[in-house]
Amino acid sequence: MICSLACCQLMAQPRLDATHLLLDGRLTKAEASSRPFVYNSLQDAVAHLSDTTTIYVMPWVYWVDNPDTPEVRVGEGGREPFGMVIRCEALQLLGLTDDAHDTVLASARGQTQGAVGNFTMFDFWGDDLVVKDLTMGNYCDIDLIYPRKPELGRKAKYSAITQAQVSFCHGDRILARNVRFEARLNLSPLTGSKRVLFKNCHMESTDDSLNKCGVYLHCDLDFWGRQPFGSVDTYGTAFLDCDFHIRHDEAVQAVSK
Repeated sequence: MICSLACCQLMAQPRLDATHLLLDGRLTKAEASSRPFVYNSLQDAVAHLSDTTTIYVMPWVYWVDNPDTPEVRVGEGGREPFGMVIRCEALQLLGLTDDAHDTVLASARGQTQGAVGNFTMFDFWGDDLVVKDLTMGNYCDIDLIYPRKPELGRKAKYSAITQAQVSFCHGDRILARNVRFEARLNLSPLTGSKRVLFKNCHMESTDDSLNKCGVYLHCDLDFWGRQPFGSVDTYGTAFLDCDFHIRHDEAVQAVSK
Protein backbone atom coordinates (compact mmCIF):
# COMPACT_ATOMS: atom_id res chain seq x y z
CA MET A 1 0.00 0.00 0.00
CA ILE A 2 1.23 3.50 -0.79
CA CYS A 3 -0.65 4.93 2.20
CA SER A 4 -2.18 3.30 5.26
CA LEU A 5 -5.96 3.13 5.51
CA ALA A 6 -5.70 4.57 9.00
CA CYS A 7 -4.54 7.95 7.71
CA CYS A 8 -6.55 8.22 4.50
CA GLN A 9 -9.61 5.92 4.42
CA LEU A 10 -8.77 5.21 0.82
CA MET A 11 -10.80 3.32 -1.68
CA ALA A 12 -9.47 -0.06 -2.82
CA GLN A 13 -5.83 0.09 -3.91
CA PRO A 14 -5.85 0.23 -7.73
CA ARG A 15 -3.78 -1.95 -10.02
CA LEU A 16 -1.18 0.08 -11.86
CA ASP A 17 0.18 -0.34 -15.37
CA ALA A 18 1.04 1.79 -18.40
CA THR A 19 -2.55 3.03 -18.69
CA HIS A 20 -3.36 3.18 -14.95
CA LEU A 21 -1.12 5.64 -13.11
CA LEU A 22 -0.95 6.78 -9.48
CA LEU A 23 -0.36 10.41 -8.48
CA ASP A 24 0.84 10.87 -4.88
CA GLY A 25 2.02 14.33 -3.88
CA ARG A 26 3.30 13.19 -0.48
CA LEU A 27 6.17 11.33 -2.14
CA THR A 28 9.44 12.92 -3.14
CA LYS A 29 10.38 12.72 -6.80
CA ALA A 30 12.99 10.09 -5.96
CA GLU A 31 10.47 7.98 -4.01
CA ALA A 32 7.95 8.17 -6.84
CA SER A 33 10.59 7.33 -9.45
CA SER A 34 11.49 4.14 -7.60
CA ARG A 35 7.97 2.75 -8.10
CA PRO A 36 6.57 1.89 -11.54
CA PHE A 37 3.69 4.03 -12.80
CA VAL A 38 3.80 6.31 -9.71
CA TYR A 39 4.38 10.10 -9.90
CA ASN A 40 4.48 12.91 -7.38
CA SER A 41 3.34 15.75 -9.66
CA LEU A 42 0.53 16.09 -12.12
CA GLN A 43 3.00 17.36 -14.70
CA ASP A 44 4.99 14.12 -14.51
CA ALA A 45 1.87 11.94 -14.67
CA VAL A 46 0.49 13.78 -17.72
CA ALA A 47 3.83 13.35 -19.50
CA HIS A 48 3.14 9.58 -19.50
CA LEU A 49 -0.39 9.56 -20.96
CA SER A 50 -1.38 6.80 -23.39
CA ASP A 51 -4.28 6.88 -25.84
CA THR A 52 -6.58 6.08 -22.91
CA THR A 53 -5.36 6.64 -19.34
CA THR A 54 -6.69 6.56 -15.80
CA ILE A 55 -4.87 8.64 -13.19
CA TYR A 56 -5.68 7.73 -9.58
CA VAL A 57 -5.04 10.76 -7.38
CA MET A 58 -4.10 10.53 -3.71
CA PRO A 59 -5.28 13.27 -1.31
CA TRP A 60 -3.05 16.35 -1.66
CA VAL A 61 -2.97 19.81 -3.22
CA TYR A 62 -1.52 19.63 -6.75
CA TRP A 63 -0.51 22.90 -8.40
CA VAL A 64 -1.16 22.82 -12.13
CA ASP A 65 0.77 26.07 -12.47
CA ASN A 66 3.39 27.25 -9.97
CA PRO A 67 1.70 30.13 -8.13
CA ASP A 68 5.00 31.55 -6.87
CA THR A 69 6.89 32.06 -10.11
CA PRO A 70 6.95 35.77 -11.08
CA GLU A 71 6.73 34.98 -14.79
CA VAL A 72 3.57 36.35 -16.42
CA ARG A 73 1.68 33.72 -18.44
CA VAL A 74 0.78 34.68 -22.03
CA GLY A 75 -1.39 32.65 -24.40
CA GLU A 76 -0.39 31.41 -27.84
CA GLY A 77 -2.11 32.09 -31.15
CA GLY A 78 -4.54 34.56 -29.66
CA ARG A 79 -5.89 32.04 -27.15
CA GLU A 80 -6.05 32.26 -23.38
CA PRO A 81 -2.97 31.29 -21.38
CA PHE A 82 -3.33 27.76 -19.99
CA GLY A 83 -1.78 26.05 -17.03
CA MET A 84 -1.86 22.70 -18.81
CA VAL A 85 -3.04 21.47 -22.23
CA ILE A 86 -4.00 17.77 -22.09
CA ARG A 87 -4.74 15.68 -25.19
CA CYS A 88 -6.10 12.23 -24.40
CA GLU A 89 -9.10 10.14 -25.39
CA ALA A 90 -10.96 8.57 -22.47
CA LEU A 91 -8.89 10.23 -19.76
CA GLN A 92 -10.06 9.61 -16.19
CA LEU A 93 -8.92 11.71 -13.22
CA LEU A 94 -10.13 9.89 -10.11
CA GLY A 95 -9.68 11.01 -6.52
CA LEU A 96 -9.13 8.15 -4.12
CA THR A 97 -11.52 9.19 -1.37
CA ASP A 98 -15.19 10.06 -1.63
CA ASP A 99 -14.63 13.52 -0.12
CA ALA A 100 -13.89 15.95 -2.95
CA HIS A 101 -12.18 18.34 -0.50
CA ASP A 102 -9.33 15.84 -0.03
CA THR A 103 -7.89 16.02 -3.55
CA VAL A 104 -7.33 19.46 -5.07
CA LEU A 105 -6.06 20.46 -8.52
CA ALA A 106 -5.21 24.14 -8.18
CA SER A 107 -3.96 27.29 -9.83
CA ALA A 108 -3.84 30.94 -8.74
CA ARG A 109 -3.66 33.21 -11.78
CA GLY A 110 -6.09 35.45 -13.63
CA GLN A 111 -6.38 38.28 -16.11
CA THR A 112 -3.80 40.97 -15.15
CA GLN A 113 -2.97 38.88 -12.07
CA GLY A 114 -0.04 36.82 -13.25
CA ALA A 115 -1.41 36.43 -16.79
CA VAL A 116 -2.24 38.37 -19.95
CA GLY A 117 -5.72 37.14 -20.83
CA ASN A 118 -8.21 34.97 -18.96
CA PHE A 119 -5.91 32.41 -17.38
CA THR A 120 -7.46 28.93 -17.55
CA MET A 121 -6.08 26.02 -15.55
CA PHE A 122 -6.86 23.17 -17.99
CA ASP A 123 -7.49 22.83 -21.73
CA PHE A 124 -8.70 19.25 -22.32
CA TRP A 125 -8.85 17.70 -25.81
CA GLY A 126 -10.59 14.34 -26.26
CA ASP A 127 -13.87 12.51 -25.81
CA ASP A 128 -15.04 10.53 -22.78
CA LEU A 129 -13.29 12.57 -20.12
CA VAL A 130 -14.23 11.55 -16.55
CA VAL A 131 -13.39 13.66 -13.49
CA LYS A 132 -14.47 12.24 -10.14
CA ASP A 133 -14.11 12.80 -6.38
CA LEU A 134 -11.86 15.86 -6.42
CA THR A 135 -11.72 19.66 -6.49
CA MET A 136 -10.68 21.83 -9.41
CA GLY A 137 -10.12 25.43 -8.36
CA ASN A 138 -8.53 28.70 -9.41
CA TYR A 139 -7.58 30.43 -6.17
CA CYS A 140 -6.42 33.72 -7.60
CA ASP A 141 -9.17 35.64 -5.75
CA ILE A 142 -10.45 33.15 -3.16
CA ASP A 143 -8.78 31.30 -0.32
CA LEU A 144 -7.73 27.69 -0.74
CA ILE A 145 -8.75 25.95 2.48
CA TYR A 146 -7.44 22.40 2.89
CA PRO A 147 -8.64 20.90 6.20
CA ARG A 148 -6.75 17.61 5.80
CA LYS A 149 -3.39 19.43 5.98
CA PRO A 150 -3.98 23.16 6.62
CA GLU A 151 -0.40 24.16 5.75
CA LEU A 152 -1.15 23.23 2.14
CA GLY A 153 -3.84 25.91 2.05
CA ARG A 154 -3.21 29.34 0.56
CA LYS A 155 -4.68 32.80 0.94
CA ALA A 156 -6.07 34.55 -2.14
CA LYS A 157 -3.41 36.49 -4.04
CA TYR A 158 -5.65 39.48 -4.78
CA SER A 159 -8.89 41.00 -3.47
CA ALA A 160 -10.12 42.21 -6.88
CA ILE A 161 -12.21 39.59 -8.72
CA THR A 162 -10.84 38.91 -12.18
CA GLN A 163 -11.19 36.28 -14.92
CA ALA A 164 -9.57 33.24 -13.30
CA GLN A 165 -10.95 30.13 -14.97
CA VAL A 166 -10.81 26.38 -14.34
CA SER A 167 -11.18 24.31 -17.50
CA PHE A 168 -12.06 24.23 -21.18
CA CYS A 169 -12.99 20.96 -22.83
CA HIS A 170 -13.00 20.02 -26.53
CA GLY A 171 -14.86 16.73 -26.67
CA ASP A 172 -18.08 14.80 -26.21
CA ARG A 173 -19.59 12.53 -23.52
CA ILE A 174 -17.96 14.23 -20.55
CA LEU A 175 -18.73 13.26 -16.94
CA ALA A 176 -17.96 15.14 -13.73
CA ARG A 177 -19.11 13.31 -10.59
CA ASN A 178 -18.65 14.60 -7.05
CA VAL A 179 -16.38 17.42 -8.22
CA ARG A 180 -16.04 20.83 -6.59
CA PHE A 181 -15.46 23.61 -9.15
CA GLU A 182 -14.18 26.69 -7.29
CA ALA A 183 -13.39 30.13 -8.71
CA ARG A 184 -15.39 33.32 -9.25
CA LEU A 185 -15.50 35.26 -12.53
CA ASN A 186 -15.74 32.97 -15.59
CA LEU A 187 -15.50 29.77 -13.55
CA SER A 188 -15.72 27.67 -16.76
CA PRO A 189 -16.32 24.09 -15.55
CA LEU A 190 -15.36 21.95 -18.58
CA THR A 191 -16.74 24.67 -20.82
CA GLY A 192 -16.89 23.93 -24.56
CA SER A 193 -17.80 20.25 -24.29
CA LYS A 194 -20.57 19.06 -26.61
CA ARG A 195 -22.41 17.07 -23.94
CA VAL A 196 -21.53 16.98 -20.26
CA LEU A 197 -23.18 15.54 -17.16
CA PHE A 198 -22.41 17.13 -13.80
CA LYS A 199 -23.61 14.80 -11.05
CA ASN A 200 -23.41 15.66 -7.34
CA CYS A 201 -21.10 18.59 -8.09
CA HIS A 202 -20.54 21.89 -6.29
CA MET A 203 -19.85 25.14 -8.17
CA GLU A 204 -18.90 28.63 -7.04
CA SER A 205 -19.04 31.43 -9.59
CA THR A 206 -19.95 34.99 -10.48
CA ASP A 207 -21.04 36.02 -14.01
CA ASP A 208 -20.46 34.37 -17.42
CA SER A 209 -19.31 31.23 -15.69
CA LEU A 210 -21.30 28.03 -16.26
CA ASN A 211 -21.10 25.43 -19.02
CA LYS A 212 -23.97 26.31 -21.32
CA CYS A 213 -24.78 22.85 -22.69
CA GLY A 214 -24.66 20.72 -19.54
CA VAL A 215 -27.04 18.57 -17.54
CA TYR A 216 -26.69 19.38 -13.85
CA LEU A 217 -28.02 16.56 -11.65
CA HIS A 218 -28.15 16.80 -7.83
CA CYS A 219 -25.72 19.75 -7.88
CA ASP A 220 -25.46 22.75 -5.58
CA LEU A 221 -24.41 26.09 -7.00
CA ASP A 222 -23.24 29.24 -5.20
CA PHE A 223 -24.02 32.37 -7.23
CA TRP A 224 -21.73 35.26 -6.31
CA GLY A 225 -23.00 37.23 -9.31
CA ARG A 226 -26.39 37.81 -10.92
CA GLN A 227 -25.76 36.26 -14.37
CA PRO A 228 -24.13 32.82 -14.10
CA PHE A 229 -24.53 32.22 -17.86
CA GLY A 230 -23.19 34.52 -20.54
CA SER A 231 -25.51 32.72 -22.97
CA VAL A 232 -27.18 29.32 -23.36
CA ASP A 233 -26.18 27.10 -26.27
CA THR A 234 -28.62 25.60 -28.78
CA TYR A 235 -28.14 22.23 -27.07
CA GLY A 236 -29.75 23.71 -23.96
CA THR A 237 -29.06 23.35 -20.27
CA ALA A 238 -31.00 21.34 -17.69
CA PHE A 239 -30.98 21.54 -13.89
CA LEU A 240 -32.46 18.47 -12.19
CA ASP A 241 -32.92 18.47 -8.40
CA CYS A 242 -30.31 21.19 -7.87
CA ASP A 243 -29.93 23.75 -5.08
CA PHE A 244 -29.11 27.40 -5.81
CA HIS A 245 -27.52 29.61 -3.15
CA ILE A 246 -27.55 33.38 -3.76
CA ARG A 247 -24.36 34.75 -2.19
CA HIS A 248 -24.51 38.35 -3.45
CA ASP A 249 -26.64 41.31 -2.31
CA GLU A 250 -27.79 42.60 -5.70
CA ALA A 251 -31.53 43.17 -6.12
CA VAL A 252 -31.95 40.85 -9.07
CA GLN A 253 -30.88 37.27 -9.77
CA ALA A 254 -30.92 36.53 -13.47
CA VAL A 255 -29.95 33.31 -15.20
CA SER A 256 -28.29 34.43 -18.44
CA LYS A 257 -27.34 37.62 -20.23
